[in-house]
Amino acid sequence: MQITLFSFISALLWSSLFIIVIYLVRRTRFRPHFGVLTMVLLYLFCAARLLLPLEFPHAVIVSDSVVYPRIYSFLTRKPEPVTHLPVGLLLCAIWLFGTVFLLIRYALQYRKAIRAARQARPWDSRTASLLSEIRRQTGRTIKVRGRTAANIESAFGVGVLRRYIILPDKTYTDAELHYILLHEYTHFLNHDTAVKLLVTLYCIIFWWNPVVYLLQKDLEQNLEIKCDLSVARTLCGKERAAYLRTILSLMKQSDRKHRIPFAAAALFRTDADAAIKERFETVMAYSANRRNRVASAVFTSVFTVLLIASYTVLPQPQFEAPKSTEPQTVDFNSDTAYTNQDHVGEYWLCIQNEQPIRLTEEDVEFYKRLNFQIIKEYS
Repeated sequence: MQITLFSFISALLWSSLFIIVIYLVRRTRFRPHFGVLTMVLLYLFCAARLLLPLEFPHAVIVSDSVVYPRIYSFLTRKPEPVTHLPVGLLLCAIWLFGTVFLLIRYALQYRKAIRAARQARPWDSRTASLLSEIRRQTGRTIKVRGRTAANIESAFGVGVLRRYIILPDKTYTDAELHYILLHEYTHFLNHDTAVKLLVTLYCIIFWWNPVVYLLQKDLEQNLEIKCDLSVARTLCGKERAAYLRTILSLMKQSDRKHRIPFAAAALFRTDADAAIKERFETVMAYSANRRNRVASAVFTSVFTVLLIASYTVLPQPQFEAPKSTEPQTVDFNSDTAYTNQDHVGEYWLCIQNEQPIRLTEEDVEFYKRLNFQIIKEYS
């Protein structure tokens, strides 16, 4: 088991293909047959495939003499006199610089968001009491701090270790406030802010691959729907309708857009009408979604098999060996030569029409890797 340049390229191609396929499936009429949790799991599979670009011993090597040799030649080329470093090493340096820059920028943005949440006004006793009621309703208790802030249009949760629910500085009825807090608290119960943080870090690391941003874009809607369905499980039919009416009412009250960081889990986004419509339809069809578990299991199983199968084949470049121009040299390959082990255990390289050449242990291992035939003699 090892990581090579071409196992990494193979992982990049496979993971990108998987992300594109899932992204397209989500936009077809087959989307309702696959659970939201299934979609999130499949995207995590895609991330794992790229983060684990391993080459296993059982992998079948497929030789390519057209595309991969050109890639290898480009990455190992030294563009003199500008630099004596290979192109591949320069690209790795650019990759590292971009990753460090984006990590620092994101860390500063995240710190700013947490600091702003910490400095906002704490909740009043009424709101804190409603959150305590929701803790009892869900039967799960996690530490969440409550704050109220001006200049925001939608409630949202932010933070992974220090969690905050931020509410707009508005007046809500008890029912509205209950559903708002239930939604945001459920996000934390589902660890959605942690998932979004991990996906953001994944996109930062592989910032140069445009396909990974499909993963980030689609994940947000999946997490919102997953949160809505988690809430729907605790509500009856009338309560689900009231929950959706609350979201719709709050959207109508919002008269301007306010940018919410990707790391936050918002109740809604003012510029996402199509996404809200999909959430409404999913919650109202909640009872039908429970019948799709078999389809989700089948789809996940097929995807898992494809993921495992992606490790069984590994393309690698094939180069034509140059003809030797030195005097008294012999060109040979596995078709015109083989290795022979005599009765005392010593190995010899036998080349057609040439005298046998004695081999060291290192030589034997080298020719084994080249698939030279080994013939053993016994006394």
